[in-house]
Amino acid sequence: MSEVIQKSTLLDYISGEIEPKGTSISIRAINERGRATLNEVAFPTRKDEDWRFIDLKSITKNSFVSVDQAGTHEVGDISEYYLPEAMNSRLVFVNGEYNESLSSIDDLPHGVVVGNLADNADHDSVKSYLGTITNYEDDVFAPFNDAAFNDGAFIHVAEETVVEAPIHILNIFTDAEKPFYATPRLLYVGEMFSKATIIEEHIGLADNVYLNVPVTEFKMFTTSNVHHARIQRDSKQASHVSRPIAALDKHAEYHSYTICLGAKLFRNEPRVIQNAEEVDFTVDGLVLIDGEQIADTHSIMDHRYAHGNSHQLHKVVVNDTAHSIFNGKIFVAKDAQKIDSFQENRNLLISDTGKVHTKPQLEIFADDVRCSHGATIGQLQDEEVFYLQSRGLTEQKSRELLVYAFALESVESMEVESVEKMLLDEVIKYTNRDGK
Repeated sequence: MSEVIQKSTLLDYISGEIEPKGTSISIRAINERGRATLNEVAFPTRKDEDWRFIDLKSITKNSFVSVDQAGTHEVGDISEYYLPEAMNSRLVFVNGEYNESLSSIDDLPHGVVVGNLADNADHDSVKSYLGTITNYEDDVFAPFNDAAFNDGAFIHVAEETVVEAPIHILNIFTDAEKPFYATPRLLYVGEMFSKATIIEEHIGLADNVYLNVPVTEFKMFTTSNVHHARIQRDSKQASHVSRPIAALDKHAEYHSYTICLGAKLFRNEPRVIQNAEEVDFTVDGLVLIDGEQIADTHSIMDHRYAHGNSHQLHKVVVNDTAHSIFNGKIFVAKDAQKIDSFQENRNLLISDTGKVHTKPQLEIFADDVRCSHGATIGQLQDEEVFYLQSRGLTEQKSRELLVYAFALESVESMEVESVEKMLLDEVIKYTNRDGK
């Protein structure tokens, strides 16, 4: 009788041991910590409340190997993905590994350090903050990144320094002979009165299976300011499970925009932690999914001190049999008075077979706050379609225009012109898919 092996941890879906690879003491210490945690935390199932709506088959039906064993293909010419505004402020990682020849960091002001973590492991900020900001309890994916990463992107912006050019972190994934896993890492440290724009992008060049598990940490000191755009254009067969987190000191401003276009499974858990009074942050997002894609966002806006402003607008368009899940939480601690927080999830279903689960949540322990949340799920209104048809458009073009208008609000928030144009092109491609 054959023996049935019960898989219960993420390591069961990984082929081979996860050995510490970091070449520095600080990275190897995080590798060891992650490996120890992985052995203690079970792989999530639908019996877990936070995972009950999500199908993890795109992970569990595969056995992933390291990039070294995957037989990855050459990257080729990727210049079409370069941003003209960031031609000399770009870091490129191919299948999770830093590629110096494709990177260019020659045009950054004095006081700015942009490079890979392995080469900057002795920097005081790397030794002080790498691995200290993430706080995902009972989680398996952040420890997996901890255990497996050996490099990543590092950005340090010195006090009173403004970086005019956006810094582009370009994560490229190539075709491969076997499914592989990658663990991109990003540490950003913004000193007092600093300002920067970060474009973190994930692109799959082929239609292959891989598991992308990035961890992104932002440490923001007093009166620092960051605009952070995360653009996910992974392979439609890939799984992307990300852990972006920002910790804000007094008067810091953090504005994030997550755009989800690719991946068969996308699970994103953005967290923003208020570590002092008078901060301002946004956690906006746009999801455009079709086919059998699953997009799942679990966000936390964590107010721990008084006088904080936060805003979240999460917009989703669902076509075919795609499935969207949203669980957004606003936490307000007992002493966090005078908080002004707003959260809204708007969903547009353009097929009869798509699914949406949404659950905005408030947990408020202070008594002098202004917090609100809401969620809507709707379809295109026949009256709106009829109105546009009466102005000479076909029914198909009328529907495309209404979907485009729904998505436009999120895209227009982009501060980098070429990124805004690229996203508008992606929205048009999505809305025109049935028009041919």
